[in-house]
Amino acid sequence: MKWFLMLLALPAFLFPLASLVYILSHAWDSLSWSLIFGAEESSSMIEAGQGLWPQIIGSLWLMLWACILALPVAISLALFHALYASRPQQRGLMMILQLLQGIPPIVYGLCGLIVLVHLLHWGISLAAGGVILAVIVLPLLTSNMIHALERIPAEQTESAKSLGLSPVQIIGRVWVPLVWSGFLTGLLLAMARALSETAPILFTATVFSGVDWPDSMLSPVTSLQTHIFYLAQEGSDAHAVGVAWASAVILLMLILCFSLLALALRRLEEKV
Repeated sequence: MKWFLMLLALPAFLFPLASLVYILSHAWDSLSWSLIFGAEESSSMIEAGQGLWPQIIGSLWLMLWACILALPVAISLALFHALYASRPQQRGLMMILQLLQGIPPIVYGLCGLIVLVHLLHWGISLAAGGVILAVIVLPLLTSNMIHALERIPAEQTESAKSLGLSPVQIIGRVWVPLVWSGFLTGLLLAMARALSETAPILFTATVFSGVDWPDSMLSPVTSLQTHIFYLAQEGSDAHAVGVAWASAVILLMLILCFSLLALALRRLEEKV
């Protein structure tokens, strides 16, 4: 039975590995430092000397803005779930989070386009994209924080209550030292999720060219995700397609860095 289950699980390991090898094989000829900091060649869709550095920074800006917005809301919901919510309220909150997590990202993008871009007149901007990404990562971030709080031994919380500690003191003196690594793990996973989204920011935040650095929160940005999307449509331009593959590798490496940091932190937490 053990070997049978391992055989069934084997595709889950082989397919991502095969996909990564396939992407690397197509991107290898285009990967270089000059591609990131300043392209030496030009094509119908790539300006000479531009490089991918603005796209990388734009992706990171969107990720950071989303997590800055989602983090206080996620912490508040997790603490409400742990301290004040009744059993029905806890079940209702978890059901809502699961429903929000199941909504396709493109639906969030269309809602952001209608509400933020048009109705509120934010335009295609860093602010609009950050808000939509914050809504997308909020269920994941909140669920991870709720699970981190649930792993706290009940005896420690009861002991703190018996000593007369207030809820604020319990949070600061008992819970925070125990769950900070779990919270940080959830935040890293939320960062990786924000970096992997394309459709929402395609409608609300990003343009292909004409912008190197956003002038304000209401200015558009460029990102690796949408850069790949636009370049991949230039099938007749071999250089543009090669840059798209190379951009995909850079984006995968960024996502992998945050995911591996989260995994390492979780392993450290389990050992402690």
